[in-house]
Formats: sequence, structure tokens, C-alpha cells
Amino acid sequence: MVIGAIIIIGAVGEQATRSAPQIGRPQVVEGPLGCVEILGRSVVERMVQRFLSADVKAVSVLADARVALPSLYQSSDKVTAQVVDHMGSALSRTLQDYSERGIGFAFVAHADVYTECDLIDWIWFHRGTHQAMTRACDHNGSLDFWVVDCAKREDVELSSLIEADRRFECPSYFIKEYVNQVTTATDVRRLVTDVFRGRCEMRPSGQEIRPGVWVEAGAQIHRRARIVAPAYVGCGTQVREDTLVTRCSSLESACYIDYGTVIEDSSILSNSYVGIWLDVSHALVKGNKLANVQRDVMLEISDRSVMREKVAIARHSMQDLSGSRSGRLRFASLS
Repeated sequence: MVIGAIIIIGAVGEQATRSAPQIGRPQVVEGPLGCVEILGRSVVERMVQRFLSADVKAVSVLADARVALPSLYQSSDKVTAQVVDHMGSALSRTLQDYSERGIGFAFVAHADVYTECDLIDWIWFHRGTHQAMTRACDHNGSLDFWVVDCAKREDVELSSLIEADRRFECPSYFIKEYVNQVTTATDVRRLVTDVFRGRCEMRPSGQEIRPGVWVEAGAQIHRRARIVAPAYVGCGTQVREDTLVTRCSSLESACYIDYGTVIEDSSILSNSYVGIWLDVSHALVKGNKLANVQRDVMLEISDRSVMREKVAIARHSMQDLSGSRSGRLRFASLS
């Protein structure tokens, strides 16, 4: 039984599922949240790794031309990524190519879907249905995640996969383990908290320097900064003196947290500057945008001395400066 996998990035349907109430509202991140770093790796990359762990023969990442293609830091020769102008045609060609290569079944997932389930068990379930495709679901309803029989691809309305059309009826496979459709700031914070609390299999990248504190190579933490477990500090991030990072907070790569600031129960996404003596709580921050997950509001900060986007630094460049992931970490003693 030969299996493939396809990840769709930037499809119309990604904003037409559970996040429907969010349509038209300001977003902290342009494009799918599944493409941004969360605890050091994007949801897309983590799903690629889960597929590879299930011994799939090929993983194809298809990104809409209007969406930036995410980097895959741990790619293999089984993984291909391409930017496409027409997702339907690209999906059809990929399924046909899989069939010609002897790949019988293909997982098709949208970029924002992170799941932990027995993929092989799902394949066996699908084979027993004798249908062209099976859709995943959980206790909240249908997910943008399918198994497709490559030989029966002509029986599948491909637009139903791209646009997540719920009108196309097919058998459902219930995922009982862990699901997070990362489409809102609340979803991001829930995923981070679930990881820290051990509610799922995902783990932060980097080295656990003491129980519950993960730090990546190249991070610089001042000796007078306090990092209270559980917490994560990403590659190339700088944490200045008298700062406090606490209560399941994550600082992604290339961030700068200035003097005296408190980061509590929050995630600061890559390449963000947070100014001096601020109190950031229950929030998702990207550049000058802050979404408060408790009040369900988003603020755009015009004062660049308070919050702003930093100049993006390529991850591989930071690794060149700081050494490999297994190299020596640059951090001061943590209290």
C-alpha cells in the first residue's frame, strides 16, 4: 500500500470553514497561520514531518501564487513544493502523477490543519468504504483534511477539496486524538498552551535548558531577564534586562523584547520588536499588530517605538552566525 500526501496553501476554502465569523475582520498575519512559526516550526512543516513519519512515498506542497511559500527546514527528497496559479489544475495533475507512480491513496490537507492521528488506520478505514474519498472530522465537525483514492480521482469534485465544500457528501473518519485548525489568534494560543501542558505530541524546537524552558541556538537572554517555565525563546531572539517571560509564552525567531517588558500568556511571532516597559498579556503579536484573545480585538500600533516589524532575517543566516542546533547556546544564567 503506497501513500502520498498533498498540502494546500492559500485555498479559498481556508477562510470558509470554522473561521467563517472572522471573514472581513483584520488579521494579525496576512495569509494562512499554518505557515507561520509556532514554537519554532510552522504547522505545514510539522504536518510534512508527520506524513514522512507515516512512511508516505511523496509529499507535495502546493501554494497559491498569492501566498508566500513557507520554508521547509527539514525537507527530504520525498518533499516537493511549488507555487501554482490554478490550485484545481495543480491538484488534479498531482493526483494523476501519484496514480502513474503507483501511489494508491493520497492525504489532502489544508495548511492550517494540525492533527495527530493514526494515519495508517485512516487509510484502512477508507479502503473499507470503497469510496473515492473520506473526510476527517472531530467533535466540532468536518475538517479540511481528506483521503483520496488516486485511481478514482475523476469521481471526486476537486473544487470540494479546495473550497472545503461541505455539500459534497462522503464518508467521515473521526479523529479522536488531537486536532487544531489554526485559523485564529485563539487557535495559535491554544496550540502553544496544549504543547506546553503536554496535551499533544508536538514539542517546541530547540534545547530544553531546564524543565519547561526551551531555547534555540543564537538566542540571547540577559542575565537579569526572567524566563518562567513553561516558555520558549526562538532562534536569534534577544531578551533584554529586567524582562519577564511567563505563563506559556513563546517568542519566535528574530524577535527583540526590550527593557522591563512583561510577556504573559502570549506569543510574539517572528521578526517582531516589543518596546520598553510594556505589559503584553493574553495576546498574539506580529510586528505592530496585537490581537487580544480574551477580548477578541486587534490593535494596530502606529508608534514604532512601542511595536514594529523587524527586518526579516533568514533562518539559515542566523544558524550560520550561531552555529548548528546542536551547537552551544548563547544565553546567560536564568533565574
